[in-house]
Amino acid sequence: MLPKYPGQGPRDLSRPLEQVKVLIDASLDGQRLDLALAAVLTWRSRSSIHRLIDAGLVHLNDRDVPASRKVRVGDTIIVEIPPDARAAPKEGATDLTVLYEDQWLVAIDKPPGMAVHPSGRHLAGTLMQELHRRYRHPEDPAHDVLPRLLHRIDLETSGVVAVGLHERFHQLVSRQFEDRLVHKTYLAVVHGRPTAPEGVIDRPIVSDKNSAVRLKLTTSDTGGLSAMTQYRVLRANDRYSLLEVMPKTGRTHQIRVHMAWLGCPLVGDKLYGADERMFLHQIAGTLDDQHRHQLVLERHALHSHQLTFRHPMIEQDLTLTAPLPLDMAALLD
Repeated sequence: MLPKYPGQGPRDLSRPLEQVKVLIDASLDGQRLDLALAAVLTWRSRSSIHRLIDAGLVHLNDRDVPASRKVRVGDTIIVEIPPDARAAPKEGATDLTVLYEDQWLVAIDKPPGMAVHPSGRHLAGTLMQELHRRYRHPEDPAHDVLPRLLHRIDLETSGVVAVGLHERFHQLVSRQFEDRLVHKTYLAVVHGRPTAPEGVIDRPIVSDKNSAVRLKLTTSDTGGLSAMTQYRVLRANDRYSLLEVMPKTGRTHQIRVHMAWLGCPLVGDKLYGADERMFLHQIAGTLDDQHRHQLVLERHALHSHQLTFRHPMIEQDLTLTAPLPLDMAALLD
């Protein structure tokens, strides 16, 4: 997620993103400008941050300063987005699959490869930008609707994403997510077949200190964040199994970590599959045809299948369903 500046209203994502504004807090006090930005813009390398500074695209308290300048609590950094990285509004309607829509809510079947929200390397063509383009009309306040994300799924994960179109609705359903009252069901295609046709994985999750990838996680016998995942095998062939997966907690990468622990990693998983170097190749842009052949699928085979919660405005339980996508179904044929 892009950092949010205190007091700044909701971004109008229907328009090109021109700058990112950062307020320095106590955790960054006394840091060099380049190090402070690296801590906030975690997806950018220090060399790319230096290029932004050298190009005059970074301002500290409205002044151009060197990368070595120390920042203090209360300072404001403004990073100008280079013109070639801005997301220009598209003409015409984007082909999004709407699963459900009323005056309070819209649910989309997100395709794999589409980011939910602008962040990091994905500043254009995201789901929320497309929805802002559909619903935002700042010049006509009576018809201006601000889409508000209720939950997120990963870039490579497909399936149901629910977005509030009404502030009160968003508040009430967000509380259901926080209180774990929302029932989530995923479909996953994994390598092999679990020994037990159904079960519950109750394994805490911690950072993987043995990995070259900083964000990689693993399970632990000696503490960590509690994590519980229920699964059931729906069908299988000689190579792969289709699993119905119901996470009971919401830890980062939980399903992928637990499936790897089970000995059945997701097909196409570059980080938790057989070789984490696939992930490093993806980041470096060096994935080749041989790597893709080994991965079998271009993305990890995980799909947000169903979301069930109480619709507070109509006072009924609502289940949103996105069918199994073709690329995952083809693995089982």
